[in-house]
Amino acid sequence: MSSPRSRNRTQGAFGNRRPRPIERDFSLPEPAPEAAPRQPTIADHLIKYAEPILQQAGNHHTAAKGAMNVAILIWNASIEGEPKISEAKKTLAALPGATEEQVEDLVKVMLERKQELFPNEKLLVTNFVLKFRHRHGPQFRVTAVNVNPEGVQKADLSDLVKVGG
Repeated sequence: MSSPRSRNRTQGAFGNRRPRPIERDFSLPEPAPEAAPRQPTIADHLIKYAEPILQQAGNHHTAAKGAMNVAILIWNASIEGEPKISEAKKTLAALPGATEEQVEDLVKVMLERKQELFPNEKLLVTNFVLKFRHRHGPQFRVTAVNVNPEGVQKADLSDLVKVGG
């Protein structure tokens, strides 16, 4: 027989041999922690802003890239002011098949849309990549610069350049 002292001792790294209740059902995976909701990026804003033009492009990849070029041209012009809006109209009027009336209507609608959806957004788009991949679907990445000097403080330059994707 063992002494009372030896019965209370632990055995090895796992403690004593008494059965313990199982606190978790290991047949099911442990629940994943809830992720914080993702903040919309400049790429998300541009896709929403460009929806009317993108719908006209349909599933044609080249037309969709052209539609994003047009949307970004008007987006940037809306941020830079009236002289750039006039330049954008001239650029759009030079496109094949474009009439001045169509350009005026398009620019007016897109300027109103920018004001309605993103009135305080001052990120100027410097570059974008729109890729269409069979397995992963469309991918849209944007590089933009904050042109709102009041939004940039001397010690905080993190919002000077933002990359969205």
